Amino acid sequence: MASLSQLLYTARDALSAQSYGLGVAGQNVANANTPGYVRREAILQNVVLGTQTYGGVEAVGIRRATDQYLDRRVFAASSLASAANERDGQLGKIEPLFNDFAGTGLSDALDKLFGAFSSVAANPSDPTTRINVLQRAEQVSAHIRQVADTIASAREEQLSRGRAVVDDINQKASQIAELNRQIAVAEASGGDAADLRDRLNQMLLGLSTQVDVRTFTNSDGGLVVQAAGTTLVEGDNARSLSIDLAANGNMRLFASSGSGPPTEITKYLTGGTLAGIREARDVDLAATTQKLDQLAFDLATAVNSQHAAGVGLDGVSGRPLFAITATVQGAARAIQLDSQMVGQPDRFAAAANVAELPGGSDNAALLSALSISKTASGGTRTISEAYSDIVGDFGMRKASAASEGQLRQGVLSQVEALRESESGVSLDEEMISLTRYQRAYEASAKVISTVDELLRELIARVGS
Repeated sequence: MASLSQLLYTARDALSAQSYGLGVAGQNVANANTPGYVRREAILQNVVLGTQTYGGVEAVGIRRATDQYLDRRVFAASSLASAANERDGQLGKIEPLFNDFAGTGLSDALDKLFGAFSSVAANPSDPTTRINVLQRAEQVSAHIRQVADTIASAREEQLSRGRAVVDDINQKASQIAELNRQIAVAEASGGDAADLRDRLNQMLLGLSTQVDVRTFTNSDGGLVVQAAGTTLVEGDNARSLSIDLAANGNMRLFASSGSGPPTEITKYLTGGTLAGIREARDVDLAATTQKLDQLAFDLATAVNSQHAAGVGLDGVSGRPLFAITATVQGAARAIQLDSQMVGQPDRFAAAANVAELPGGSDNAALLSALSISKTASGGTRTISEAYSDIVGDFGMRKASAASEGQLRQGVLSQVEALRESESGVSLDEEMISLTRYQRAYEASAKVISTVDELLRELIARVGS
């Protein structure tokens, strides 16, 4: 049986333990709306006194209500959602270039060019129709250059953004390594590292929006963070990432490897803002640029070939209408009205030969017929059809990016809800905990007051 003094000690320990529980519940309530905060639970355990079969209670620490599996799912879902949203946003900036509904797009400019050829065929001696041909040719080439230049500028901006994201990734990696060190020191000395672990988890969540993140614990109990297939952080050591360009202009991602040369990890990049930038820049926009270059090259080649076969009013043949590169690559940014034709409408080769001058128009008619000739995409499509293919392909890419973004965001919301149900603070539950600890505290205080009365009564009886 416990003595009265032992009951006092037991009640004293109970007051301390219940007070600790109240403090934990109060901390949960205070941080109910704090981003990244993980709900705490007070750990109370029985204390056996000597050889007796009963004992008091003590608070031995707190437990973070977290699930590593759910955390990893949140990191993965966040990475994929960020990648999809970034890709969708980047493509959205280019989409207006292919909006031809207003009648100001390339499709309308091509129609007007071939229409101008037809007008000259109907009236080859009219200087106004000849001037109009040169103007329409320059408008087509200027529109193609504008689209190509805008895409090229967007890719440059995406490269700069990618480098800025990498800099932020490196900064976060260093901060995570430092938090790992602080946690190890705190726990080695018997301290509580719950707040540090909350900050670490929040940092990992931020990192997962920028690059795909995987975490696990090594044999020493230290946190290992992998990104893009490489170990980014291990314990208090962090590696750095960097971006370079390949010969074809595509982004390449490298990871430092100690004293040796950096290791390329581009093919392992699967998530985060960085992956979204790379896919939009080096897959979607690169494909669109290639198709636009092919269109410009096919258009200039077909028109120049036919134009060179005819003669101008001065009887000269062999002149090109467009200036273009010798190869497909870069053709869209280079196409323009040939310098020999600038301000020289009489040089437009409307006639098929000298004998037709000054009123011949057979070659102009053949130039007009190019609008329905399969001169693009290896002789399988007309110029207009090839342009429609570009618009359709880009539209499908944009729609796919938007659809994936919605899907990934939905998955992320579901996973975050699961994690919140496990780790989030419920004010209703905390009110119950506060009441439970309060009642236990009051009961412990009642034990003390009861023992105090008994002791006074005992002393009074003994003294008498």
